[in-house]
Amino acid sequence: MIDKNWQEIAPDPDWVRQEVARLNEAVDEFAGAMKAKLSQKAHEGWTGWDKPESGIKIWNAMLAQGAAVPLARGQEVDIANLAMMLWRINGRGE
Repeated sequence: MIDKNWQEIAPDPDWVRQEVARLNEAVDEFAGAMKAKLSQKAHEGWTGWDKPESGIKIWNAMLAQGAAVPLARGQEVDIANLAMMLWRINGRGE
């Protein structure tokens, strides 16, 4: 998803199947980490993630955590969870 095949050569179907399987595995692992962190935050009493009026706070938190990319190392799950919240608030989760 980072490097593009600019020669417009159709990729080998076996390679595509393997690549999709690897992507699905990575997404499943990452989603598990996201769910664990969200569960932890719920147990700590955090709320408001699904309220449209929280959108600006969520956006600012996501920018603050991801703004300094080298410093964001280890915060990927938090940034993804904030992005999910914005995605949901903006009606894309329905």
